[in-house]
Amino acid sequence: MKLVWDRLWPELRVYKRRLLLILFIGALTSGLKALTPELTRQLEGAWSRGDHRLAYLIPLIIAGVWILASIGRFFHLYWMKYISDLISVNLRRQLMNKYLGLNLSFYQSFITGSGGLISRMLNDIHIIQDGSNKVADLLREPFLALFAFAYLVYIDWKLTLFVLIAMPIITSILRKLAISLRKYGHQNQEAMEDLTKTLKESLDGTRIVQSFNLEGEMRRRFEKEAAKYLASRKKIIAREQAGGPVSESLAAFTLALILIYIGIQIFAGHLGVGDFLGFAFAIGLLQDSIKKLQDGYIKIQQTSVALDRMYKILEDRRVVPQSPLAHSFPDNWKSIEFRNVSFAFDQEPILQNINLRIQRGEVVALVGPSGGGKSTLVNLLSRFFDPSEGQILIDDVPLSEIDLKELRDHVALVSQDVFLFSDTVERNIHAGNFSKDPALIPQAARLANAHQFIERSPEGYQTRVGEMGSNFSGGEKQRLSIARALFKDAPILILDEATSALDSESEQEVQKGLDSLLQGRTAFVVAHRLSTITKADRILVLKKGQIVEEGKHQDLLSQQGEYFRFHQLQAGL
Repeated sequence: MKLVWDRLWPELRVYKRRLLLILFIGALTSGLKALTPELTRQLEGAWSRGDHRLAYLIPLIIAGVWILASIGRFFHLYWMKYISDLISVNLRRQLMNKYLGLNLSFYQSFITGSGGLISRMLNDIHIIQDGSNKVADLLREPFLALFAFAYLVYIDWKLTLFVLIAMPIITSILRKLAISLRKYGHQNQEAMEDLTKTLKESLDGTRIVQSFNLEGEMRRRFEKEAAKYLASRKKIIAREQAGGPVSESLAAFTLALILIYIGIQIFAGHLGVGDFLGFAFAIGLLQDSIKKLQDGYIKIQQTSVALDRMYKILEDRRVVPQSPLAHSFPDNWKSIEFRNVSFAFDQEPILQNINLRIQRGEVVALVGPSGGGKSTLVNLLSRFFDPSEGQILIDDVPLSEIDLKELRDHVALVSQDVFLFSDTVERNIHAGNFSKDPALIPQAARLANAHQFIERSPEGYQTRVGEMGSNFSGGEKQRLSIARALFKDAPILILDEATSALDSESEQEVQKGLDSLLQGRTAFVVAHRLSTITKADRILVLKKGQIVEEGKHQDLLSQQGEYFRFHQLQAGL
């Protein structure tokens, strides 16, 4: 309970004035309800004495008290639920900001992938929201329980002992239920993650699923994970509902003892029927209050599991650190240097002791077998990762000391896996630099060899590209990404196998756009097809994380080493 409060309170503290108002309204509502047992006792007395005025007046007072209590309860729950919504949105905002700041190693190692992260954003925070709503009961019901208990003591302290007998038993049962709920709550939320992951993969990979007749396999996966989810939900529901029958059974047994005792006291003339009515009404209020507190306690345990899972992400340190004294990107810079750079992922070395200097305006191509470290090297330049050892410098300024936003403003990326937002063509190109005049977008599209097919589209630049650019072909999507990079107009360019997935005709069209993009820029070209890099100023051959060859196209061919072997393989010789 303390852990939940420690993590939930910082979110609640922002609204402490409203919470104080909620607390006041809750106390007032509980106080009004607590008047009912005494009013009931007074009503029985009026009936017994034949007091017609009070017999008519007290029922109206009872009705007024309950109307006022219901109005108070409305505002009490209204504000608490609205605060819960504010908290859930804020938590989702925190998670979104964290997702955007985490480096690629986090995403590569997160087992359930983006589906699991979506589940934590939606399902886990929904559980936290439900738990936050129960704070209203936890703020209101203790007052009602206290007022009802005080009235019981006022009527007959001996009777109250019967009520107290059941309390330790109920508390012990609730504690055991809470421990069990935490265990099964964790399993349940993991099962929901798996369900969300399978659903997302089914939607994202629809073409592959249908092409390979994998519908049955995806259904089986979904059914298996749904069964796992339902099994854990079954255990949770059983434990959520078990508290009710236990406490009600104890209450029924206690009430039977109370009725026997009251009967004895009434026969002896020590208690009246009015005392019994007031006592019975107070017992009802106390029992209802305890049940709501019990439900709130159970919900808070599930909230605790969701908070644990959320904070594991919020406290994850795999972010790209921003220096507190970050420098601006150097003006009139002359070179980029990789100095003794090594990088390992999960203890596995990817790059080893890379030493490299690139002059401004130079086009450097990276070739080599898969897994050689080509993409990792250019990912380090954009600080998607930081080196495990060594430094990357722009002139003499380490990349880690340059403002991250400014660094990425100076680097444009065109990758093999084109990502387009589900928006218009214009917005996708404008995303290169939203601070620039959108009137310049057609100019970038022309340079990217994209203007003609955009104009032929149903609504021109206002045509929606569809999810992941599904309304356009692979070559067209690639040209849109080139237009976006051209519009950004960054001095450093990364082409990460930008044409490897295209057919020859599409590649020729895309290459025209790339030729425009390369002009006057410092470029790193990760290439699979050697025909696209013959004009590079320098070619680096990477193998097992090391630069094994370096030079121009003809020079490397004449050495008859690794590059020559790749060339022969692609030429079919």
